[in-house]
Amino acid sequence: MINILISIVLPMIGSIFILYSIFFSMERLGTNISISRLRKNLMVAGYIAVTIVVSLLRNGVINLLILLIIPVMGHYLYNNLRIYISYYLGLIIAVYLTDMLVMAVLQALISRDIIYFVKQESYIIIFQISVRFIEFMVLRLFTAVILRKRHEQITRRQMINSFIMPVFSIVNLFSMLIFLEIYLSEANLVLFTVNIAFLIGLNLYFNSIFDIISRNNHLENELNLYKQQQAIQVRYYENLEQKYDSSRKLIHDIRNHIQAMERLYEEQKNAEGCAYAKDVHDMLNLLGQKYYTSNKILNIILNDKVQTMKALGITEDIKIGAQNFRNIRDVDITTLFGNILDNAIEAAKLSEEKQIRLRVSGVHDFISIIMMNSIAQEPVKQGNSISSTKKNHEGLGLKNVERVVANYKGDVQYEWGEQYFITRIMLTD
Repeated sequence: MINILISIVLPMIGSIFILYSIFFSMERLGTNISISRLRKNLMVAGYIAVTIVVSLLRNGVINLLILLIIPVMGHYLYNNLRIYISYYLGLIIAVYLTDMLVMAVLQALISRDIIYFVKQESYIIIFQISVRFIEFMVLRLFTAVILRKRHEQITRRQMINSFIMPVFSIVNLFSMLIFLEIYLSEANLVLFTVNIAFLIGLNLYFNSIFDIISRNNHLENELNLYKQQQAIQVRYYENLEQKYDSSRKLIHDIRNHIQAMERLYEEQKNAEGCAYAKDVHDMLNLLGQKYYTSNKILNIILNDKVQTMKALGITEDIKIGAQNFRNIRDVDITTLFGNILDNAIEAAKLSEEKQIRLRVSGVHDFISIIMMNSIAQEPVKQGNSISSTKKNHEGLGLKNVERVVANYKGDVQYEWGEQYFITRIMLTD
């Protein structure tokens, strides 16, 4: 019974577990290919079945060649961008190296009597179990690193929590194996095998749960961004409505204003007439929305933020080149400009100069965005980013800006002195 467990049952269960985890990790990295889930699952199941049959030959070279088919399958099933082939190869290499590393560590622990097994079979069992769960954790870590590099919403706490179940599984099975060495029986072996199967199922189940949590965080972040855009648009249209009411009043009184100016000029009071005309022009200017760019949503954002600047006494200087932002989503435009303008306003309103300057221009196939604002105190640098100096504030605005910039294969840099702060952003158009 124990020979069947060691030579057939555990290797088969372990192979199914780790191969499924590899394909699941590839899917988590992102897909851009429209293939039905049923077809994907059938192809993955077929590959796993063939791999298990081939593994019975116990030929290391053939097994390695079979593993190298996985990146090819990922290229046609999940994502056909070239960079993803290197990601998929990285997953295979991580699994392969982990296999060898676990074997070396276990042998070192046994040689130093840190771990002791009465029977050789126990060593083989714990090796087969440990290597699969550690490979699973390495796959989780590798995937999380890539997703965090692409600014996906995965927190450090979520990453750590995802390792709790695999670590518990290894410790639990190791403990059961110690008791199994003392009370070895066929019934106990069956129960031990059932425990392994259930623990593998639990790991896959919790893996799916953490993936759902990660996706929910991403969707929640997207929803918040849409709410931010909606709030700006609501303020914009409320402002338009107020200006429409004001324009009706001005139009109603325009004849009286014209007659008043005519009387002033008839009485040779040219200076007073010019001043009166200027007041009328100022009233008309207040009714209009300034045109900055042909992009509607950006024009709305700029008019909304400029109104806030004027209310706070901030001097603005905004110039937008002939950019149509055709390849950038409206919600990303809102995230990008809304957050850098909000941060600039927060800093400038506390400074003595109270100045904000924004320049947007096209440079070949790139969009250059340069924001300069006055500051009252220098910011705090945290890694490659800037942390918020506001109390109880997590600095999510800049993180969202950096996420958008990364999505468009761009770059963001910060520069500051004693009285100014500059944000430089380059985006692919």
